[in-house]
Amino acid sequence: MSAETRDPSEKEGIRRALAEALGTVAGGALGLGVDVQLISEINSDNPNFLERNFTPAEIAYCRAAPDPRASFAGRWAAKEAVVKAKMNVRPEGKNYTRGGGAPLIEIEILPGNSGAPTVIQHGRALENAREIGVAEIKVSISHSGDYVAAVALAFIRPGQ
Repeated sequence: MSAETRDPSEKEGIRRALAEALGTVAGGALGLGVDVQLISEINSDNPNFLERNFTPAEIAYCRAAPDPRASFAGRWAAKEAVVKAKMNVRPEGKNYTRGGGAPLIEIEILPGNSGAPTVIQHGRALENAREIGVAEIKVSISHSGDYVAAVALAFIRPGQ
């Protein structure tokens, strides 16, 4: 029987079983997102782009970095990875992203005490995370030459 012809309750049972299995392997993670970004494509000189997609704290952090454009690209890739991780939590659910031109300011990526990036969600991004049962999202950002890559893992609340 193909996935398209399964009873919705059977699909949900399979989804939950897979989520539990994944949870044992990835400590409760359910959604995975990855993004790779060419650093030169980020228009960090455009104030409209920055104000639409980055919080004042992110802008200040990136501008103070040794390579601001690479720092903005890293945060951009992390935000994209977060969106993808959340979409993978409930792939059959509604698309809340408002398309490729949607601003990403509601997903904030700032360094934590250890220096590792942390995800702080605001507004619709936070509402959506709560709706789909996401308790926390972890990200990792890597820079290499002309590119930056980010990986995000969305962790669900127990019983979701």
